[in-house]
Amino acid sequence: MTATTELPEPIAPAKPRRPWVRRAKVLATLLVCVLVWAWLLRHADLQSLSAQVGRLPPWAWVLAGLGLLAGHGLRALRLQHEWRHAGQVPWLHCLRIVLGHNALVLMLPLRSGEAGYLWAVRRQWGVDWRAAGVGLMRWRLQDIAVLLLLAVALLVPLPLPERALLWIAAAALLFFLLPPVWRWLLARMGQGSARVPGGRAFWSGAGASAANWTFKVLANGGLLAALAGLPLHIALRAGLGGELAGVQPLQPPAGLGTYEGGIWLATGLPSSWQASVIAAALAVHAFSLSVALVAAGLTQVALPSSYRFTQEPCP
Repeated sequence: MTATTELPEPIAPAKPRRPWVRRAKVLATLLVCVLVWAWLLRHADLQSLSAQVGRLPPWAWVLAGLGLLAGHGLRALRLQHEWRHAGQVPWLHCLRIVLGHNALVLMLPLRSGEAGYLWAVRRQWGVDWRAAGVGLMRWRLQDIAVLLLLAVALLVPLPLPERALLWIAAAALLFFLLPPVWRWLLARMGQGSARVPGGRAFWSGAGASAANWTFKVLANGGLLAALAGLPLHIALRAGLGGELAGVQPLQPPAGLGTYEGGIWLATGLPSSWQASVIAAALAVHAFSLSVALVAAGLTQVALPSSYRFTQEPCP
């Protein structure tokens, strides 16, 4: 008798996403956008907006803009470190990729601009789509962890000692829970390792994510405090509320409407503050968008789309 070798059954191809699912998401996004903008136009005191903007000295706007850009600069350092095994790329070129990716995420609905990162990393370092996607997914999981910890620190309605203990417990839970979750996700994708391409462990580079979101909350919160006359701790909560609203999946282009709604809800103030807070939120949102898009446009024009390596990749 001759032994017969059983061949494994072929893996069935993944079912294509049904068209109605995407249409439903688009319609839900449009509905959210229309409802929030109707609410904004009804409650915002647009006449006081110009007076609020003119109230701040130029240096305050410059300082806030530098704070917003500092987070992107640190993400560019992280990107440079993340793919150094594939080739050394100057920091400015990594900043070009980070700012371009951020602009696409801001301007395209349903966070479809995330694909810009995959395309840019493949173009620059020649990595395959899966490796780029794994790296991006790790970044986003770290972003979620940072935002959760900021939410515990700023939004949980507990006295400071109890909130500090809750923050420590949440940080410890995330620190020990997310790496096993990450290993499970990689196993599901056939990676079989707790590391991303290039040998990076899960928490590598998390400091850049923490600094990026912290700088955003400080910059936007400081502007909100100055424009709307809010106490600093409430303004920081409002700044975080805008960022949390900006990462939800049903996202209209540029987060118009949802960002302002998130700021107002996070303040927890009575309705007498509503008009001034929403007007300030519109000004801060317009400013942060301008900083992000102008910076992205300048780097796209001034720097080439890819960098030709002049030395061997780092080991």
